[in-house]
Amino acid sequence: MKQIKLSLSDSAYAKALELAAANALPVEGFLPILIQDLLDKESQLLNDQSVHASTVMPIKNGPGPSFRSTMPDTLDQVLEVCQHVYKDKGVPKDEMYARVQFREAVRTVAKNRSIHETTVRDKCCTDRRLGLSGVSVNLDSFLSWLCKPELLRDHLCRKFVNCVSEIHSRFDQFLPGRFATESSKP
Repeated sequence: MKQIKLSLSDSAYAKALELAAANALPVEGFLPILIQDLLDKESQLLNDQSVHASTVMPIKNGPGPSFRSTMPDTLDQVLEVCQHVYKDKGVPKDEMYARVQFREAVRTVAKNRSIHETTVRDKCCTDRRLGLSGVSVNLDSFLSWLCKPELLRDHLCRKFVNCVSEIHSRFDQFLPGRFATESSKP
């Protein structure tokens, strides 16, 4: 990882603070995520232009970040991993089994999206993507959360405050009936 010094105008910094607060992140944690997503999107636009301009051989790279309405790419990929972990066998009973299911889900999501497995794994298991103040995220914590979907869902709701209803809806789809008494919560 490289570090850079970034200078922003007062108005840009004010916007960054506002967006970071809306995502319940400190501005120092929010800006790298925002920049990464914007760079991925811009890179995809350039690749799309290259494909249309080239008649010899199109360039095949992974897709840029996708946003379903306002859903960040990170959340979308994490939810897709959860879907694959929970879909047939339900909640893993222990972390060892969760690890096997997680590896398989990461592989499937990466293949479906034509991206690297490390990209999907990064979205699920790093402070940079899922961390909150006072909550460290790594592979072990994510595997533990997979075994306790209520904790994972609640963490995602705190991290992505603008997507709470979508998170609740997706978890209700993954594990029907499990959250029946809570499904009316915002």
